[in-house]
Amino acid sequence: MTSIIRILAVGLAAAFSIAPASAGFLGQTIEATAHFPDFPGTTTAGPIDKVVGAGIEFNDGEFTPFFGPSFDFDDTTILITHAQTGHSSGTFNGYQFNDILGTLADIVVVSIISDSSGFFSGDPSRITWDANNIFINFQGLDFSGIDDPRILLSVAFGEIPLPGALPLFISALAGFGFFGGRKNRKAAA
Repeated sequence: MTSIIRILAVGLAAAFSIAPASAGFLGQTIEATAHFPDFPGTTTAGPIDKVVGAGIEFNDGEFTPFFGPSFDFDDTTILITHAQTGHSSGTFNGYQFNDILGTLADIVVVSIISDSSGFFSGDPSRITWDANNIFINFQGLDFSGIDDPRILLSVAFGEIPLPGALPLFISALAGFGFFGGRKNRKAAA
């Protein structure tokens, strides 16, 4: 019986040693890339990788040598402060944020909390996502006369999955408990 317990202990340790996905940006590595005039295909800046923590991850002017924006990630929000006056036409002229290491739980919803320019609130289709990427499309927008346009996004993540082997080990423990208890009941009788 001791060897069975040892095997189960090793199995449980292995099941929990797999790093679970994170349900937030803090401590995770995010990659930012600018694309124009199309996506996929053309990259105009980046990719740049940053670990999300306190402060602004991508500072104004750091992302591209000629103009902002800045990207400030919190656990479940992204604040984009834009310093450029406008974006040329094209099918895609904007930014992609990527879970480059695959450590985040799946992105399930990206919604607009606030939008000082009104462009994104008026056309939410400019913000799209899949399980590992967020796309912000500034194509054709003119920010002239708008002081530091800001877009604050909220990101919702899916449930963090249990390690795949965990249900098997839980059922094995229950089985050993059932049969072990049955053997002890027989011996007592």
